[in-house]
Amino acid sequence: MIDIAPDETIRAQAWTAAELEAKPNWKFNWPNDWPNEIKALQEWSKEQDNPIRALQADSAATPQFDQLAQKIKSEIHEGNGVTWIRGVKGFDQTTLNLLFLKISLAMGQTIDTYGRLYGILDTGKSYKDEAIPVSQTNAATGVHTDSSQRAIQPNILGLCCITPAIQGGKSKVVSAAQVHQNLKKQAPKKLELLYKNYIRDLVTPGSDKDIQNILNNHFPIFSYANGKISIRYMRYWIEKGHQRVNNPLTAEVLQALDLLDGELNNKENVVSFYMNSGDMIFIDNTRVLHDRDEFIDTPEQKRIYTRVWID
Repeated sequence: MIDIAPDETIRAQAWTAAELEAKPNWKFNWPNDWPNEIKALQEWSKEQDNPIRALQADSAATPQFDQLAQKIKSEIHEGNGVTWIRGVKGFDQTTLNLLFLKISLAMGQTIDTYGRLYGILDTGKSYKDEAIPVSQTNAATGVHTDSSQRAIQPNILGLCCITPAIQGGKSKVVSAAQVHQNLKKQAPKKLELLYKNYIRDLVTPGSDKDIQNILNNHFPIFSYANGKISIRYMRYWIEKGHQRVNNPLTAEVLQALDLLDGELNNKENVVSFYMNSGDMIFIDNTRVLHDRDEFIDTPEQKRIYTRVWID
């Protein structure tokens, strides 16, 4: 029997776009004493051969940024599951990456599958032509959670805007609980299908991508445990995984995925916003999905973000 998340849990964790936009508690600013703490971080980094590799939670004194990190972590796990820090413009990529990592380390250990920090930018490749993350292209990602590998599920996803796009690249977030609630009202039988296991293609660096490992790389889209709803979803890798093992999805499952995608892209559920240089977002990767619009780079300005996964 499938353990469907109860209504009281869903209501407590769900939010619509209008509800989140009306709340102030998910938006933060850099602390008042940020110049001194940035300076402390920069001075520490000058003594390091590889500051990103060497940085630890206590490497440099940044008490106000550390306090900010704890407020963010609380909002992620106990509140809406999404936070947005509006930063200060004018810092170079090295300084922003150090600060971004320092805040991340105050929340937990990084998952270094792609490196401690992972650069998100258009490499000119297509994820449809080769097994690469969509984050290495300029395409719209589709609403998703990070990591298609069964054994790796970041609890917190962080993104730092180094340079915004000249055109496009708007960020989006969606509440999994709100989508679940809507699907339960509209099509409860289709929702049950989303609690079943589905295969994902393997794209994570270092993965052994033979057929048996792809067959083993299966898990549900929705799950419910310990009073919390969880979601793991990126449709493209589900369809690709089932194609790779010659096990195509049934018409009924495709209909359920269509309904899910409809809710994930319903304007009433999606909060959209542009990030500027120095802005950071941290979200609960188990119950908030994210997306970005297609974007355009120019020779004068290339869209560059940095990503972190936190356990």
